[in-house]
This record gives sequence, structure tokens and C-alpha cells, in this order.
Amino acid sequence: MPIFYQTTVKPLAVDYDAEQIRKIFLACDRDGNQVLSKDEIRHAFEKLGALIPGHRARRGLKHADANNDGCISMEELNELVRYAAGLGYRIK
Repeated sequence: MPIFYQTTVKPLAVDYDAEQIRKIFLACDRDGNQVLSKDEIRHAFEKLGALIPGHRARRGLKHADANNDGCISMEELNELVRYAAGLGYRIK
């Protein structure tokens, strides 16, 4: 008599692509002023699944804030997206 085992299959986790990450950052622009504050960036990293989103927000600002105004403008957003994409966040 054959014995059948029930197995559970976990869905494969897939990396976010740059466009998905960009949409998450833009969705976190709560006041709609086309500028991302540190708090808005922290919220985006939370949504991406960062373990320490405050740290990632500080590092992202340091990496992408070309004019050192403490915010990310739409001109600087590409660099922030490139930074976040390099961290390998996965869709769960």
C-alpha cells in the first residue's frame, strides 16, 4: 500500500525591481510635495521590509541626497531607488 505525504509548498520570494521600489517611495510621499522627507523614506523602507528602517533611511539620504538638504527630490530619487534595489529586498 503506497504512503502519501502531504507537503506544503512555499511561494518563491522575488526581488523587487526598480520600478516597484520607485512606486513604493512615491506612495510614501504623504504630503504630495514631490520631496521625500527622512520620515517618508523610513516609512518606505518599512514597507520594503527593512529590519531597521530608520538606519536605512539615514543611509539612503547620505547616499542619494546630492544637495545635502535632508530630503530627496524627484531629481535625486533615481539614486535612492538604485541604493534600495542594491539591498535585495524581496516580495513576500
